[in-house]
Amino acid sequence: MSLNEQFNQQYEETIKLVKSRALWRVGEQFTEGETLRCHCFNCGYVSLHQRFDITRHRILLGKSIRVMEAPQPMLRCRRCGHQQHLRDVGELVVPSTIALHDELRDTLRDHLSGNPADDLPKDIREQVAEFREEASSPVRQLLLTAIADAAVSVKAVAALETIGRELFLSADQIAGATDGQLPPSAG
Repeated sequence: MSLNEQFNQQYEETIKLVKSRALWRVGEQFTEGETLRCHCFNCGYVSLHQRFDITRHRILLGKSIRVMEAPQPMLRCRRCGHQQHLRDVGELVVPSTIALHDELRDTLRDHLSGNPADDLPKDIREQVAEFREEASSPVRQLLLTAIADAAVSVKAVAALETIGRELFLSADQIAGATDGQLPPSAG
């Protein structure tokens, strides 16, 4: 057994020991968001849905160990109570996601119409990460399609491909969203 395997085995045993003997208190914090009307995946009706953010944390009792998760945007059907992550909603129907989409679309169009750098600025990268966390893959592809016409130079087309990768889109999705904007060697 190699030294690395021994370390991994010892690490797994330690994790099992902590999980079996430690007393964890798990908490959840709900932050209510806007209400919207959309099609429910579970019950099949067009009904009111409530957007909310859920933040989970675990505290090891007796110790100052705290594990916090990032807030997860969720959607709850008021008719049947079904909850789902906002990324599982394949349509652009949630007002907060629509606002993020419009703001990011305008920002990225301005970025592409100017002289885009090889790498995205930090503030744009943070906006893309926030949108990526909340939006589903079809909605992210819709954003890339909405900004594709602003890419007129070769540098802007390369920046468009970078934005597609930042949105965690596959090469096929990027090519489908740009629809001929990319040169043949980039696809």
